[in-house]
Amino acid sequence: MRLSAILFVACCFLQGCNAPQKQEVQSVPSVLDYVDPFIGTGGHVHTFPGATVPFGMVQLSPDGDTKGWDWCSGYHQSDNSLMGFSHTHLSGTGWSDLGDILVMPTTGEVKMVPGSKENPDEGFRSRFNHDNEEASAGYYRVFLKDYAIDAELTTTERVGIHRYTFPKSDAAHVIFDPTHKIFGKTLLSRVSVGKDVVRGYSHSTGWGGERTTYFTAKFSKPFSAVGVYKDGQKLEGQTEAEAEDAKAWVSFETKEGEQIEVKVAISGVSQEGADKNLEVEASGKDFDTVLAEAKAKWEEKLSRIQVTGGTEDQKTIFYTGLYHNFIAPNLWMDVDGKYWALDQKLQADGFANYSTFSLWDTFRATHPLLSIIDQKTTADFANSLIARYHDGNGTMPVWELTGYDNVCMIGYHSVSMINDALAKGVKGIDPEKALEAMIDASLTCKESSSDGACGLNEYIELGYVPSSVDKSVSKTLEYAYNDWCIASLAQKLGKEDIAEKYFKRSENYRNLFQKDKHRFWMKGENGTWHDDVEMNKWDNLLPHYISGNFWAYDYFVPHNVEDLVALKGGTEAFEKDMDAMLANNTPMVGDQHVDISGFIGKYGHGDEPGHHIPYLYNYTDSPWKSQRLINEIRNTMYANAVDGMVNNEDCGQMSAWYIFSSLGFYPLCPGESYYNIGTPLWNEAKIQLEDGNVFTVKANNVSPENIYVKSVTINGKPIDDLKLLHKDVMAGGELVFEMTNEHP
Repeated sequence: MRLSAILFVACCFLQGCNAPQKQEVQSVPSVLDYVDPFIGTGGHVHTFPGATVPFGMVQLSPDGDTKGWDWCSGYHQSDNSLMGFSHTHLSGTGWSDLGDILVMPTTGEVKMVPGSKENPDEGFRSRFNHDNEEASAGYYRVFLKDYAIDAELTTTERVGIHRYTFPKSDAAHVIFDPTHKIFGKTLLSRVSVGKDVVRGYSHSTGWGGERTTYFTAKFSKPFSAVGVYKDGQKLEGQTEAEAEDAKAWVSFETKEGEQIEVKVAISGVSQEGADKNLEVEASGKDFDTVLAEAKAKWEEKLSRIQVTGGTEDQKTIFYTGLYHNFIAPNLWMDVDGKYWALDQKLQADGFANYSTFSLWDTFRATHPLLSIIDQKTTADFANSLIARYHDGNGTMPVWELTGYDNVCMIGYHSVSMINDALAKGVKGIDPEKALEAMIDASLTCKESSSDGACGLNEYIELGYVPSSVDKSVSKTLEYAYNDWCIASLAQKLGKEDIAEKYFKRSENYRNLFQKDKHRFWMKGENGTWHDDVEMNKWDNLLPHYISGNFWAYDYFVPHNVEDLVALKGGTEAFEKDMDAMLANNTPMVGDQHVDISGFIGKYGHGDEPGHHIPYLYNYTDSPWKSQRLINEIRNTMYANAVDGMVNNEDCGQMSAWYIFSSLGFYPLCPGESYYNIGTPLWNEAKIQLEDGNVFTVKANNVSPENIYVKSVTINGKPIDDLKLLHKDVMAGGELVFEMTNEHP
């Protein structure tokens, strides 16, 4: 039953319905009805099903395991037992950490270790059944079979709210395990138990660096008994412990169906910060109040795009994807403005600080999407990155988690995110301070934790990254695009000397274009081309291209596609090259990188560097081939299922591609002032902009067969170059497609 129908029934119950009126009431679905947080919790997508609010600091979710690639979010659909509910999680990433401050309700004997999946009875772990589990935006519930406890979760931005419905018991407990981590390692933990409050911290190390997470937990009922755990020993009646393995438990006598609520605030700064976060966000509020507020926050965000047409499954894919794009980056700041970054305590001044920047993924479509529908928060994202240089005296991050740059992946894509925001007219960002921080990022070499030496010094000296450096071709091409972003902003600011320097650097991709092969190829420091390699062996490609994805990078010049077409031999040759790549089904041998998946020929949609490729036929005489390819990807790479994407969701990027590509346009080059036209899915889509304008997309005669664009207009004027201007979107224009089942 949909939410709107439930509300109607409740209204009738409270106010009385007029019995003679037999007319059936048509319910109007809410956007929340189309959000399914279980999409992505199976396969290799790595999302979590638990409760959070848009861009919240708390992601309160169940953990079934803390090791293994498919447990990067702590949860996988193959689980049949749970360790408890921790307060921080990553959404869809290919590596992980977090899982801070685990809480678990139990009954019976107090056990202070979680136990194994193979034998849950060893510890406090509980079995569960997916049939007795539910999730929606801002809410999660599961029945813990071993304890007959119904657990419900919701959140504010900084506080996780638990509601546990207990059976009758004289030995009901809630366990606090600050040592729990997904992939990371706890170095020291502390717990302190009062009458109805538990406080403490976890000091840990991992992908998010060395950090401390403080917590304050307030109960709706005082404890009947307490205890702590330290150095492997249970200490009943004691109230404090500090050790590598310090934990706590609190106990109650409960009646059948008795509900106990727990409010758990976290802070990355201090115990006082956790106390303040709890007081400001959750004091005087019960579970139902917080849940209603969380639902309202999600309703407001997700309603910014309203679509009609399509199937119910397609709407579920769309709105769940939009939901995933509002999960990260994550707020990383206490209510008093204090936050932790670059191994120091900082104070936000005039902006809200965020972290969890998976920029190598999200610069492509997630941040451009938010530059349209959430410019206010986008300004905070940009100012958070810029503050790392100006306030923290550091460098803008490559991949930041909890204020720590783990330098995963390559490039300096913070400059892309910021330049795109400024190019799209996002207010509240100082462009002069931004440019200074961007230039610093382009000169600061950071060794990648995933892909070796940065090669930036060689890139500056030689004009390319030599083949002696890991992933040299990928790094050269991404640096060149990043340099274009810097040049673009410098030019807007009238700084012609800087613009000229970086425009020249942005052409460095040409230095790795092997004219005889018509390919971007690896080159040694002495200027000689690398020997030929057998293209059917992953092992030959992995040293030179991210994930061995030669084909994605062979088309990665988003800032100058026209020049790429010319290098490939012109329009006709470029089209044939694309055709050949998409038809190339040559079997590959060797170990395939886990990130390459979702193949159409040698195009792998599961790996982000190629996400612009489906739109490149717009630069040929056959744009209909882009429309056909986009439709194929929408239909085959996304599903309303737990394994509904072909690889890691990556903090929204996989979903952002679908969102744009169902609306009918895409940011092929983030930072440009236009979008490339594709093919729409919906009969109509309305984008509610923050200034009150509404941008409308209409697709006349669209259907599963009518996927080709016969014509397209903006405000009644033809778009002949297949480019939609950003200013027309923000002015609240009307984009109209005429669709057909025929192509030229």
